[in-house]
Amino acid sequence: MVMSFSTRVKEEIGKHIGSGRHCQIAELLALCLATGEVELLEDGVIFILRPETELIADKICRLITLLFDDGITWKRHAKYIEIADKQQVDKLLQTLKLSDYVDFLEEDWLDEEELLDIEENEITYVSSRGVSLQNCHFPRQVIQKECCKKSFIRGMFLAAGSVNDPNKAYHFEIVVHNRDMAETVQEIINSFQLDAKVVKRKKYYVVYIKEGSMIVDILNVMEAYVGLMDMENVRILKDMRNDINRRVNCETANIKKTVSAARRQIEDIQYIEKTKGLKYLSDSLRELAELRLEEPDANLSELGEMLNPPVSKSGVNHRLRKISKIADSLRENA
Repeated sequence: MVMSFSTRVKEEIGKHIGSGRHCQIAELLALCLATGEVELLEDGVIFILRPETELIADKICRLITLLFDDGITWKRHAKYIEIADKQQVDKLLQTLKLSDYVDFLEEDWLDEEELLDIEENEITYVSSRGVSLQNCHFPRQVIQKECCKKSFIRGMFLAAGSVNDPNKAYHFEIVVHNRDMAETVQEIINSFQLDAKVVKRKKYYVVYIKEGSMIVDILNVMEAYVGLMDMENVRILKDMRNDINRRVNCETANIKKTVSAARRQIEDIQYIEKTKGLKYLSDSLRELAELRLEEPDANLSELGEMLNPPVSKSGVNHRLRKISKIADSLRENA
C-alpha cells in the first residue's frame, strides 16, 4: 500500500524527539491537548489519551518514559491510554502546567444541566464525566522558547494535522475543538513569520496554510526535512512546467500575431497589385512587397535580412506601414 505524503511526514516526525526536557514537555503537552481528556471521579481524576494511530500512541509513551522514567505507569488499550493513579496524574498535569484547569473542574463539579449549558459555549465533553483538555486555559509558560514552539507544533500536527500531496494541492492544516485553541495554535505558527489562518468547519476549527512556500517553512519548523525535500522537488518541477507553459503560450501568441500581421500585409499588397499594380509603389516598397509575397511566413527581421541592402526590423516595419496606408487610401477612393 502506497503511503500518503501526510503519513510519510508523520512517520518522519514521529521518530524525532527534542533533546531538551523543555522541548519534550512542549511536545507531550501538544499531544495531550489534542488527544487527552480528564474523567472526573468522586475521589479524583483519570487521565485518558485517545491517539488515532499507533504512531501517536508510541510517541506519547516514549515521551512519558523519557520525562518520568518509571514514575508514571499507564495501561495501553486498543484505542486509548489510561493513567489511573491519582498521584501520577497529578505529577503529569503539574509538569504540563494543567493542574489549575483540572483543579477547577474538580471544585466545580458539574451536573447534567450545567454540562449542557457549558457545551453551548464550546466546552467539549467527550463523555458524561470526561472533559477534553482542549478546553483548558493554555499554559504559555511551557512554550516560551523557539525550540519548544517547534516541538509543540510538531506534536499538534502529529496528533491532529494533515498535509496534502503537493502534486495535487498545497494545503496544511491542524484541526482543534474550539476557537481559543485554534487561535493559540495559529499564533504559535505565525511566530515563525508564517501566515496561518483559522476557519470553522462544522463543529471544529481548522488552522491552515495554503501557500506552498509557507508549507515548506512549516515542515522545516517541525524538522520534517525529508518531507520538505520531497515537497521542494515537486515545487521545482511544477515551477519548471509552469515556466515552460508560459514560454510556449508566449511563443504561440507571438506566432499567431506574426501570422495575423503577415496576412494583413499580403492582403494590402495584393489589393495594390490588383488595383494599381506593384509598379505604383516606390522601388524600396515594391522590393519589400514582392519579397513579402514570396515569403509569407518570414518575420520582419528575416525579411530585412533578405533585402539588398539589408534593412533593420524597424525599417521593414516602417515600409510595411507605408504600404498599408497606400492600400487603405486606395480602398477609400475606390
